[in-house]
Amino acid sequence: MNVLIVAGGSVDSEQLQSVWKELKSPYVYGVDRGCIYLLENNIPVSKAVGDFDSISEQEKIIVDRFFDKEELDCIKDDTDTEHALRMAVEMKPDRIVMLGCTGTRLDQTFTSIRLLKLACAAGIDAVIQDTTNRIRVVKGMHVVSSKDSFGKYVSVLPFGDRMDGLSVNGFKYEARGLSIEAESTRGVSNELTHDVGLISCDDYYIVMETKD
Repeated sequence: MNVLIVAGGSVDSEQLQSVWKELKSPYVYGVDRGCIYLLENNIPVSKAVGDFDSISEQEKIIVDRFFDKEELDCIKDDTDTEHALRMAVEMKPDRIVMLGCTGTRLDQTFTSIRLLKLACAAGIDAVIQDTTNRIRVVKGMHVVSSKDSFGKYVSVLPFGDRMDGLSVNGFKYEARGLSIEAESTRGVSNELTHDVGLISCDDYYIVMETKD
């Protein structure tokens, strides 16, 4: 089983349709305004989640009428996206794809990326995607294949203050046993040079595949 989470940030309709088809009838969480994006694209919502403070009263009537809904208090200790992701992780799916987690709200973007550790720690492949980025949090070995590559550039960044013992093979810039601190840009904008690239580190780290 796969899960699609659509939050209220920037969502490209063509990408949304493509990801939904690729996941083959996933369980779909509409997070706040993400419900409206899904409705506009005729994608069925399995569960609507959020405090719904970013939709109009008319849109809320539509959400109330058609969706299985969990309405959250506006005053809470987590974001709507975190709440939805935690529910998705409990389902133990094979894969989670999150759209609408990037955009003009950099605070939401930053925290959503860090939320990916919840899925990684549970052994679930989870990514945040938009039209130019695919982002995941990884621990251990990660394989980047030219057949499945998302963009020209691959950046490897520490999840915490630093990462030690990083090995990178099959890329333009290779490394073995490298340490990178959070304030360093050492891991930014590498490029795959082989059919398969291998990244390995015992610490949690962020992998960003990026298009121009």
